[in-house]
Amino acid sequence: MNYRGEEIGGVFVWLPGDFPMSDLLAVVEQLSDAGICVPGYIPPPVGLYHPHGFLFEHLVGETSTVLLPDRNVISRLARLAEGFELRDDEQFRLAAGLLAFSQCLDILVEPSIAFHELAHKNGNEEAHNELAWFRAADSARSTDLFDLALGRQYGLAGHYRPIDATDAVDLAKPIRSWRRNYVIALKMVELEQSVIARPVERVLSLLDWMRDDFVFGGPASLLASVYFAPKSPPKKRVFKDKNSADREAAIAGVRNAAWDLTHLSEFVRRVDTEGHEGKTRYLFASFDKHLRSIAKLLIEHGTDRSEEGALAAALSQWWDRRDAESIVSRLRANIARIRSPEWRAKEAPWPDYVGHLIEKGEQRVREVVPKV
Repeated sequence: MNYRGEEIGGVFVWLPGDFPMSDLLAVVEQLSDAGICVPGYIPPPVGLYHPHGFLFEHLVGETSTVLLPDRNVISRLARLAEGFELRDDEQFRLAAGLLAFSQCLDILVEPSIAFHELAHKNGNEEAHNELAWFRAADSARSTDLFDLALGRQYGLAGHYRPIDATDAVDLAKPIRSWRRNYVIALKMVELEQSVIARPVERVLSLLDWMRDDFVFGGPASLLASVYFAPKSPPKKRVFKDKNSADREAAIAGVRNAAWDLTHLSEFVRRVDTEGHEGKTRYLFASFDKHLRSIAKLLIEHGTDRSEEGALAAALSQWWDRRDAESIVSRLRANIARIRSPEWRAKEAPWPDYVGHLIEKGEQRVREVVPKV
């Protein structure tokens, strides 16, 4: 095989002679314009998506990068492998470009939460079928994916077949992190319908309830801090159908929000436990601008690590500065309290306490009479 040299950060790197650098740079421009990825690390000076940053870190710094995509990204990749033909669909092209980008730069795509979400909604059979088609997409030639991303062809039909797993994992089995996030999402809907008038008091009530009666979670805290805000919060995209006359549709909307929280909490967990001191870096990918904004808040303004005033300044785009500071002050106080040596978490009053809270929370959502 022929090789060619490329100088990266003062280091000479040998790349295969057929390395598709021109196509990769074109896709990098698309991804950069769309901004669909949120890094769990500080990007290099050359830019988040530039190939030189990844090649230098992987080959010289001996790091690895893992991409954590949400359901919308993964489902589009599976549909492409299954034979879906695209014409002017930007998100399908971006998904194809993101996968080609990942292949060329040795970025591992880890979609497990996305398939747990699908199985929970539609059952194991559908989830395993889509997983097999995703594996087909993941094994596709990068040249084909670049052709899709750059508009040179319309689909992968006829080229690929589903790749089944050798073991049938029960993807539909509820995962603990989702169940916890579902309880918090139900509580948020309850507080929105409560008699508490001031939005900031709703946030503070949720933070104290998580501290005293449940579990304290950073992703849920920041989602609530944005959701309850009085200045143009993106409410419609958080709890879909919450005002529907069909209360089961409202329940489905809360469950969907809990999956968004689970994607975020898994991203943050991996960054916190594996991304700071180790050799693994994480990227979160989503077409949902609101979800990316929460992910960015979590990484850039982590409640226990950010510079003084940074989180309050970030929240001030949705809150008056005084209210933003009140939220951050309560966040820090609650985190300090649960991390103090004297803190003892309350034991669950009975087995499957989480299941009990889910049952009560769903009952409250069903009892709500939607506002006309």
